[in-house]
Amino acid sequence: MKKVKTIALIATTVLGISAFTPLVEPAQTAQAASWRMKYRSGWYKVRVKKNTKVDRIKFGQAAYQNHIAGSYTIHKGSVVTIGYYGRDGFDWLIESPHKYKSTHKYAYSAHFKKGSFNVLSHTN
Repeated sequence: MKKVKTIALIATTVLGISAFTPLVEPAQTAQAASWRMKYRSGWYKVRVKKNTKVDRIKFGQAAYQNHIAGSYTIHKGSVVTIGYYGRDGFDWLIESPHKYKSTHKYAYSAHFKKGSFNVLSHTN
């Protein structure tokens, strides 16, 4: 009798899951907003319209070992060079001749939102 109950329990579990499975939507991967994607090719010299947070990222031996080593702020009116990267902990790569110089140990990633900068020029 115990064996029959176990088989019945397993059968209802399997049928219950198989009946429920078509109702579950497949997982969706996160995609960058379309406005960011047009900044993937080359570097853009921009003027910042809103104060923006910048993370200093220290490189590890592998990409998953990168970590934030400090935070800064780009102030309204600053002129910097940016490029959209969108992986390995970086959203917007940022460079500047004075404060935000990337090296083999560090790089800078900004948290720009739509409408927070004006493009002055584009280089490849």
